[in-house]
Amino acid sequence: MTCYRITSSIFLSLILIVSVVLNTTASYIMLFKVKKVELTHLFIVSLSITNLLESIIGLIPQIIISDESVLRKTPMCIVSGFAVFGFAVTSITHMSLFSLIKTIIVKYPFFYFQRCKAFYYKVALILSCYVYGFSWATFPFVGWSKYEVDLDKKRCSLDWKLSQPESRSFFLAVLIFCNILPGIIIVLGLYFSTKTIYRRKASKFRQDQKNRLVDILEIEYLKVNFLSAAIYFVIWTPYAVVCILTLLKITVPAHVVTVCALFSKLSTISNVLINCFISRYFQKHLLNLKLIRFLTNTNFKRRLKKNPSTNLLEQI
Repeated sequence: MTCYRITSSIFLSLILIVSVVLNTTASYIMLFKVKKVELTHLFIVSLSITNLLESIIGLIPQIIISDESVLRKTPMCIVSGFAVFGFAVTSITHMSLFSLIKTIIVKYPFFYFQRCKAFYYKVALILSCYVYGFSWATFPFVGWSKYEVDLDKKRCSLDWKLSQPESRSFFLAVLIFCNILPGIIIVLGLYFSTKTIYRRKASKFRQDQKNRLVDILEIEYLKVNFLSAAIYFVIWTPYAVVCILTLLKITVPAHVVTVCALFSKLSTISNVLINCFISRYFQKHLLNLKLIRFLTNTNFKRRLKKNPSTNLLEQI
């Protein structure tokens, strides 16, 4: 096993462990501690589950199997490629729709609370993300392109070599509808949310406690929207560039494909960090978990033993 192979396996294993821990924790807190069925909460849970499954199904086979001949002879390669592509597009669809929903909450709050809180709306919106994502993942099985060993021969992915005539049109469609269009929706959502919030601030100065709370919530929305947009373009732009180069029949170096794949895997961590762990509301629930309280108390007791004067300072 080469040094590169060992380094790659360690890095992917770290992503897998961190993704599983963060997404499982987020799902548990949202389902069993927050216990709300708001559309935004359900979207966060659904996105966390999507990223959790994407990391498990996508990373474990890649860590275990790296030889091209083995990949070509086992269905694991194809199933992994199908699942990763399906969950990736599903995750991107979650991000774009989530951005659109948060924009509606900011710009048209009455419409959201009157219409979008119905149960069938919530189910339909979340299911549409999975239907959309796995529809694109299914197309290669019905003859529109195919799954093949990736250019760097590290995983199964789409037909980047364009060995099938239909692959060219498929890549163009994926670039437009699974990368550019979601990016446009996310940017427009950020633009209209920012414009609406600052226009309200300029038109009326909020002084009472309730309006100050609304200001804080709107700023939190802006922060999440901005970070989501920034992370989206950082993670998925490299793959868009590779897709464009492939369509132009420009040879893409194998190490560039590897970097793009690693960036895309980071989305399974970044999404849950942005939507959950930077939120103060979520952090309160996190700190109330029994395990976290046990670790905090244990750490505090150790510090007391090392520095007894700390106890006196705490009492003062």
